[in-house]
Amino acid sequence: MRISAEEITVGKLLPETVELAVNLIKTNGYVLFEGVLPKEQVENLNNKFGDMLESYMKERNLNPNDGFHNGTNHVGMDLPFEEPFCDESIIAHPFVTDVVDQILGDDCVLNYFHTNTSVQGGKTPQDVHADTGSRYGNRCEVNLPIINLVVNFPLVEVTENNGPMEVWPGGTHLHPDNWYGPNAYDKSKLAEHMHSFKALMPAGSIMIRDDRMWHRGTPNQSQQPRTNIALIYKSAANAPQNGSISIPQETYDNLSEKAKRLLRNEKIGSPVKREYKLEQYAK
Repeated sequence: MRISAEEITVGKLLPETVELAVNLIKTNGYVLFEGVLPKEQVENLNNKFGDMLESYMKERNLNPNDGFHNGTNHVGMDLPFEEPFCDESIIAHPFVTDVVDQILGDDCVLNYFHTNTSVQGGKTPQDVHADTGSRYGNRCEVNLPIINLVVNFPLVEVTENNGPMEVWPGGTHLHPDNWYGPNAYDKSKLAEHMHSFKALMPAGSIMIRDDRMWHRGTPNQSQQPRTNIALIYKSAANAPQNGSISIPQETYDNLSEKAKRLLRNEKIGSPVKREYKLEQYAK
């Protein structure tokens, strides 16, 4: 979906836009708002994250030329809850919260603050998968309501060449609960005979998706990482009471009331947690 210039300027979706987006997620498994974040903000996010990614990979001896993670060259790492990543336009963007609240209820929470990066040099795609398991193992043979919404912010333009996410929309999120369990039929085998497409999008877009929609990462054949912020919003009734995001008290106190409520179950008062050594990051 292309958001109107008026909506971008005022920072508020029109009611009819929200209604369409909600129904696209319910019917097709996802919605994509193209080119929402300002170019300067996206470039700053990508530059800051690029430094962190470099340190993270060096510490773990992840060499793109050698290949890693079964040849996918895929890196997932938690973000530190600090600027510029914890900006309200990321954790509580009004375009996102308007849609999320309609689906999960306005008492939902944010409990995942992460990144997914396709690093150059990958040779193989990921297996086709959903980002969740079944709620009731093999017992439930009906589709259940959405309880998790994944929100992705690409920090570079996603092209055919730099490892776009391949998606199988239009119903893969609407299967019975036991289709997401450990004994379900191999999704990769089924996916070979199903329609899919690669989700190409400008930097600074916003993708909101049901975490049950089938997808996979593809090899990055460019010369630069394809960086992407990944958040998960969860219905409050299904959310863990003890979160994992470490948020300093002062940072939390300076958030809006909306953001505070979204993060109320996290580790408030804990120092920022980093997955890299600070002295390597400080150049």
